[in-house]
Amino acid sequence: MNKLKLDSTKVQITINCISSELAGIIIKGLEPENSLLDDNTKIGMKRDGRSVEISVESTANVSSIRYTLDDILNTISTIEKVFLSTNKLEEK
Repeated sequence: MNKLKLDSTKVQITINCISSELAGIIIKGLEPENSLLDDNTKIGMKRDGRSVEISVESTANVSSIRYTLDDILNTISTIEKVFLSTNKLEEK
């Protein structure tokens, strides 16, 4: 079975957070992910208030890009769950 290899793929994700604090935590939480990337993949992130924009550009095969996106989204989901859980505890 041949693996599909693309010249370059760019994916952009915009996440609207419930607070600017959570947006900042997401950016900081994803920084270690950037250091684990190979030379075929670049991730850019920027924050505008409560919004986080993540762009992934890669020449890797589709399954590698999918794995990277899945990892990013799982990390964001975990950060959001911890943030919401912590804030519920502080409200009591």
